Amino acid sequence: MHVEKDPRAWAQRTFGECELGDERRTRRLVILGSSLGAHVGSSPYTACRGDEAANEGAYRLLRNAAVEPEAIAEGGFLASVRAARGCAEVLAVEDTTTLSYSHEAAHDELGDLGGPSGRQGRGFQVHSVLLVDAASEHTLGLVEQQRWCRDSAKRGQRHRRGQRAYEDKESVKWQRASEALSARMGEAMTRVVSVCDREADVFEYLDYKLERGERFVVRAAWNRRTSEAHQGLFDTLEAAPVLGSRRVQVVQRGGRRAREARVELRACEVELRAPKNRDTGKRVRLWGILALESEPPEGVEALRWVLLSSEAMGTQADAQRIMRYYELRWRIEDFHKAWKSGGANVEKRRMHSADNLERMAVILAFVAVRVMQLREVLHERRTPEAKERRCDEVLEAVEWKVLWLSRENKALPQTPPSLRWAYESVAKLGGWIDTKRTGRAGWKALWEGWFILEQRVDGYRLAQQLNPQGKM
Repeated sequence: MHVEKDPRAWAQRTFGECELGDERRTRRLVILGSSLGAHVGSSPYTACRGDEAANEGAYRLLRNAAVEPEAIAEGGFLASVRAARGCAEVLAVEDTTTLSYSHEAAHDELGDLGGPSGRQGRGFQVHSVLLVDAASEHTLGLVEQQRWCRDSAKRGQRHRRGQRAYEDKESVKWQRASEALSARMGEAMTRVVSVCDREADVFEYLDYKLERGERFVVRAAWNRRTSEAHQGLFDTLEAAPVLGSRRVQVVQRGGRRAREARVELRACEVELRAPKNRDTGKRVRLWGILALESEPPEGVEALRWVLLSSEAMGTQADAQRIMRYYELRWRIEDFHKAWKSGGANVEKRRMHSADNLERMAVILAFVAVRVMQLREVLHERRTPEAKERRCDEVLEAVEWKVLWLSRENKALPQTPPSLRWAYESVAKLGGWIDTKRTGRAGWKALWEGWFILEQRVDGYRLAQQLNPQGKM
């Protein structure tokens, strides 16, 4: 996987073709993106490192009503499309999250985030689509994002959703995302598989995808009616033949512990009927797969996934492939972490209007993707090949040398050390101790270590200006 190490080159590739109505605005955007990419988690003021002209240009851009957030995003989306051109198959993993802000400056302009009536946080609803190379499993980039603010006056209308038209519901976001994705990908859409969680189990959305011949994997939320009399989807799949088994990593969430589960895979083709309350006689024919844990630990609820797909699953290899596609849906959750708390810190921004916040959030969304990509390259150190690969694939010479002197009590080596060494050293600089013997550091340790390293590199460069003859 190639990741652009130079933040200036990365910002030019990501934002250089944004059409903002004036070339000077695009240049400012590239400069701001470069600064934020080089100093992840910093405010524009801090990221500009005392450059008053760059700082003024950054805030003028963020406050400029003529700069549409969609225009900023579109340039980044098209860069992701270019990154996907050489891939035989691409996964479009998608999901919705919220951006919450508690400061009062933009409070009245932001939307209702739901929850308890006394909740103070307000912000944006955001639906994002991330491209992942199905073969290498590398993150390619953000290709679509919808952002909106909910009207507080409409709180409590969820129980009336059955009375509203499909086009008037928030659930139409899945179809809107596919429409935008198809427009950007063009003929390459035949190589794209949309991967969604249970919220996308909307009959109209499934019908939309199938009618256009678009590929998908959606986790089922409903025991839908089938064309077989008095038999639901779940019963049909439980009676399907076993195609094999698979070990699934169950992530820690809430009070649930992380563990590995062994599931049996059953799959067959099914025909689903529309829901009773809006049955027009429409039917959709697709494949379903049931992954059910056969022997869960005592006191633990068995893992149970039901997936719906346009992809045929008549063999064990087919079923295993679709299961892996769904497992990679978790990549969108990684994006949310990187965007909100794993480096970009988008919810800590304190702009004075919702529009300014949205412009900043869009820029930081692409910074978050770069954070993810750098982390993925570092995580590849777990493979046997990582011991042979050199860390200068990721780090500049000054970076790995400063890292070496920060961690090792010996002279610099003649050649750059391994990628595996770099991963562990950055994580340990951020306080990581491999107490669980997993060899995998978390977001916090990696990015605190990266931030410390960048601070020390900045200090070294400053010292070089004071003593130009000093060499490392």
